[in-house]
Amino acid sequence: MERNQNHWTKVEGLAVAYYNETNEFIREDILVELVETMKGYVDVCSSNAVNRATETGVELPHEDFYSAFYESIWAALEAFEPTKGKFKSIVSFRFRIAEAGVWRKYQTKGNEDDKDGKSYASARWDSLDAPVGNGEEGETTLADVALESVPSVEETVVEDGENEAVEIIREYAKQNERYAKVIFFLFQGYEGEDLAEKLGYEEYDANLRQLVKRSKQSFAKFMEKRAA
Repeated sequence: MERNQNHWTKVEGLAVAYYNETNEFIREDILVELVETMKGYVDVCSSNAVNRATETGVELPHEDFYSAFYESIWAALEAFEPTKGKFKSIVSFRFRIAEAGVWRKYQTKGNEDDKDGKSYASARWDSLDAPVGNGEEGETTLADVALESVPSVEETVVEDGENEAVEIIREYAKQNERYAKVIFFLFQGYEGEDLAEKLGYEEYDANLRQLVKRSKQSFAKFMEKRAA
C-alpha cells in the first residue's frame, strides 16, 4: 500500500511539474519520466483488461490496451489542472473509457458462433511495431510514439479521445442524467470540494460521497454491458 501511495505521489508531482513548466524541452523530459514511472501500472491495467475480456469469452490483445492507455496518459496530462483535482482521478476514468474504446474499435459483425453475434477475433490488430508513416525504412513505430516521443498528431489524438469519452458519457446520460453529470466532472478531474462546487453542493459531505459512489457503480455496470 505504501509503495502504491509513493508511486502516485511521484506521478502527481510530475503531472503538476508538467503543468507548471513552460519550456517545451523540459516538459518533454518530464513526460518521458512520467511515462516511465507509470509503465508498470499501464502493464498491470492492460493485463487486467485482457483478463476481463477473456472472462467473457473474447480474446483481445494486450498491446492494444497498452497503446490506448498510453494515449490516455497524454490526454490526461493535457486536461489536467491541479486546482481541479488529482491527476490520478483523470487517469482512472480515462483508462476506463480507453478500455471500452478498444472493444468498440475492433467489434465487427460476426456469425451465430460468435459472442452475442459480434466478432472481435476477425478484426485487424495494429501492432505496436507497426510503422507510423509511409513505409520508409527507419521510421517511427507506434511503440516510439506511445513510450518515448511526442507525435505530430498529438492534438488529434487528444481531441479524438475527448470526443469519444464525451459521446460515451452522453450515451450514459440517456440512462441516468444525474449520475452522468457526476461522471463527466470526475472525468474532467474534479474531486472533493471542487466537485461539490461543480455539482451545486455546499461541501463534499456524506450525501455527495454516496452520490459519487452510486454514480461510479452505475457507470461501471453501464460500461460492462456496453462492452459485452
